[in-house]
Amino acid sequence: MLKKNLIIASAALCLLAGAAETASADYPRAANRGYQVNDQYAYARVVDIKPLIRTVRVEVPVRECYEQPVTYETRRRGNAGRTIAGGIIGGLIGNQFGDGRGRDAMTVLGTVIGASAANADQPRGQSETRLERYCETRYEYEERDRVEGYRVTYRYKGETYTTRTSTDPGDRIRVRVRVQPLVD
Repeated sequence: MLKKNLIIASAALCLLAGAAETASADYPRAANRGYQVNDQYAYARVVDIKPLIRTVRVEVPVRECYEQPVTYETRRRGNAGRTIAGGIIGGLIGNQFGDGRGRDAMTVLGTVIGASAANADQPRGQSETRLERYCETRYEYEERDRVEGYRVTYRYKGETYTTRTSTDPGDRIRVRVRVQPLVD
C-alpha cells in the first residue's frame, strides 16, 4: 500500500513540475514573437490611405475567328446499267461494218465507243463550296496596375504615424500599445 501511494505521489509531483515549467515557458515565447504580457490594443483614426501600385505586364489571350470558303468534291459512281447498254448497242452497230476479222474489230470498237458515250453522259461528281469557321488564339501583352499594399497614415493620441498594410483598413486601424514601467 505504501509503495502504491509513493508511486501516485511521484506521478502527481511530476505532473505539477511539468505544468509549472510550461507556465513559466509561456512568457519567453511571447517575448520572442514581439508580444509582451502587458501589451494592449486600441484603435487609431486613419487620416490618409495611398494605394501602393505596381505596373505589371500581363499576357492576354485574344481569339480571332474568320470564315473561309472550302470546296468539297463528291464523286459519283458510274451507272453500270447505262454503260453496259451503251456497250451492247455500240457493239451491234459496229458489227454492221466490215467483214471477217474487220467485223470483229469494228464490233469491239463499237462496244468501247458505245460504253464511253453512255458513261460520258453521266455526271461524274459535284463540287460544293461552303463557308467554314476557323479560330486561332494569339497572345498580346498589356500593362495593368496592381495594388501591392497601402501606405496608411493614422493619428493616435495626437501623434501621426505611417505604416504599410496589405489591405485597406478603412477609417480606423488597430494598434498595439505597450505599457512599460519607467525605472529611475
